[in-house]
Amino acid sequence: MASVRGFRGFRFVAEKVGALDAVLTPPYDVITPAERQELIARSPCNMARLLLPVEKDGLDKYQAAAADLNAWVKAGVLEQDAQESLYLLEQAFTSPEGRRHTRRGFFAVTKLPEDDESVVLGHERTFDGPVEDRLKLTEATQANLGAIFVLYADPDGQLSDRLAPHYEREPDVQASTIDGTTQRMWRVPEVPCVPEFFLDKRLYIADGHHRFETARYHRDRMRAAERPGALRPYDFVLMGFVAFEDPGLVICPPHRLLDMPDGFDGKRFLGALDPWFDVRAAGNDLPKQVETAPGCAFGVAIDGAGNHLITLRDIDRTDLLGNCRGAAWRDLDVAVLHRGIIERILGLPESTQFTYIRDAEQALGAVASGEKGLAFLLRAVRADQVRACAEACEPMPPKSTYFFPKLPSGAVIHRLV
Repeated sequence: MASVRGFRGFRFVAEKVGALDAVLTPPYDVITPAERQELIARSPCNMARLLLPVEKDGLDKYQAAAADLNAWVKAGVLEQDAQESLYLLEQAFTSPEGRRHTRRGFFAVTKLPEDDESVVLGHERTFDGPVEDRLKLTEATQANLGAIFVLYADPDGQLSDRLAPHYEREPDVQASTIDGTTQRMWRVPEVPCVPEFFLDKRLYIADGHHRFETARYHRDRMRAAERPGALRPYDFVLMGFVAFEDPGLVICPPHRLLDMPDGFDGKRFLGALDPWFDVRAAGNDLPKQVETAPGCAFGVAIDGAGNHLITLRDIDRTDLLGNCRGAAWRDLDVAVLHRGIIERILGLPESTQFTYIRDAEQALGAVASGEKGLAFLLRAVRADQVRACAEACEPMPPKSTYFFPKLPSGAVIHRLV
């Protein structure tokens, strides 16, 4: 089903830029303004200059990014590999709970599906603003500057076993990125087992839903303009592939911080939970209690009313959530939080704005300091739930997953011309 193949990637030349730590970055959408400033100070060729460009020399920000990219290629800072290749990736990192992990994957390009094909499935809604922004950047640079992070099923280790020997030599690229991840990459000639393996596979977007929609819009525009008689580079998009079964696949829960709602009363709120939830007072060990509680459980910290563990009783979830969404969606703890607690019990709109944070202790600290009124602590969504929602075409609530680490931007670039 999926058409996956190698490509002639553009990569930074270490002799021109020095240590690659200075040029590789996480994806654009997780770089804060302060981090952008730190990153661009590292090198005049840091990827943040392309991913999050600014106006300069009379050019708008998208034209400025294109000018930088073209200048880097012309100066030999970026060079294109001579043959079609796959780019194997190994990421060593510490998860937020302090455990060391290693995750393996690879970069390749995938043919963008046609409108009647369900080859690439997502679990998030997309919004016009981010797509329009990335589309303007793609049209200006004619490049996939960052990869879409996708998952695939390899329960028997068929593909991972075939690729494993390639990781045994010294890597072609090694760098540490701002998120504390050690990135190691190997360029290998395209091997037939990879395209063959994916012929009967679906791909599931972990990160990059907006980049995927952007790539499809760009392809459609280019087809309409050129009316080509054969496949062109813009028919393919850069993806980073990781197996569902990889032991280093880590999904973090984005906890929710909320300003105190008007008229909120902590005791009344806790009482209103009673028909569906068991509520127990908790101390500073609330994050651990959430992780170890059976069933569907949340932590809530309330400014002035302490910490509490909330556990969903053994009920028919349609009683709380309704039946307008499917079973895969109702199975999510985050759906219970949003539809059941935030919207139904608190009476807040679906559009309620949260601050999202991965560190549970920081979330509790924000309430203890009075910076925020409420913190909701969640457990991580499981990979099988991501797959189930994608296959059921049931978008999750916003920011339901945080895959960590992200794929590095700038490790390899796919140009569309």
